Amino acid sequence: MKYTLKHILSAIALISCVSSCIKEDRSECNPGVLLKYDYSLNTEHVNLFGAEVNKVTVYIFDEKGLYCGCHSEEGPQLTNDYQMLLPLPIGRYTVVTWGGDLTSYRLGESDNAESVFHEQLKEGVTRIEDFTLIAERKNGQALGALTDLYHGITDVTSTYQAQTLHTVSLTKDTKRVYVTVKDASIGKSKADALTAAPYEIYCTGTNGRYRADNNFSSQCAEVKYTPYNIRLETGTMYATLNTLRPTLDRELRITIKDTTGKSVFDKDLVNFMKEIGNFKNQEDFDREDEYEIVVRMDKNIAVSVTINGWEAIDILPDL
Repeated sequence: MKYTLKHILSAIALISCVSSCIKEDRSECNPGVLLKYDYSLNTEHVNLFGAEVNKVTVYIFDEKGLYCGCHSEEGPQLTNDYQMLLPLPIGRYTVVTWGGDLTSYRLGESDNAESVFHEQLKEGVTRIEDFTLIAERKNGQALGALTDLYHGITDVTSTYQAQTLHTVSLTKDTKRVYVTVKDASIGKSKADALTAAPYEIYCTGTNGRYRADNNFSSQCAEVKYTPYNIRLETGTMYATLNTLRPTLDRELRITIKDTTGKSVFDKDLVNFMKEIGNFKNQEDFDREDEYEIVVRMDKNIAVSVTINGWEAIDILPDL
């Protein structure tokens, strides 16, 4: 039997295809999805994924919105060029990514009334609308240091064709607040000895419970954020706090009290930043992950306040 050139080329192509499927890399033969991460929603406007994110955990929900598994990776391979392969069966999915070390948080599902929370996801049972991440402590205890938290969500399709690359944009949900109180009386008396904090500093907000889409749960309890680092120098007190994401639709208050319990500064940080700074929309707040607040005191009265270099005019506590 004679074989034409066309028959020979077809046979070579078939052999090549089969051999490629027996290689260790089966990406061209099996269905799957590739994810690439981008964290450019920051003040530098460049992708800082490789520089900042040390771990990614993906929670996968099928087209019916039912949980079907998760995948996590961490380590030096998480560069800006990193791609995560999800060998999913043919179909449409929603993938929810939480970036960072999740040890500060609890993940699970809430019931319809959000009155019960289970720290377990059930394959084929847990619905995406019940998927919840919680920073709130079970006993209502204040939050101190929090591990960095990033969020991303995207819809994907798995096919037998070469994987389609999906870019997941991340939003950083944790913020760092640096509070400096300038007061000439700090350390002036030998009795102070720079050991006892002359002011109580904390933040409060109802922003400690997240849904799959990074929106807040309707049953968020008020969370109190307290400093995880305090340092005293003559004339100055420094405090560092973590908070979760400030949003335009709810308050995130910063409060400073003296040793008698009197509030010397009490403001909603969100509205304060809108009034005095270049913060006009949610993107402005999501890009900023550090807030430097300097309060100057004179005779136990706040006489000036600057936030990220912007000086406030009206600094009287909100009534």
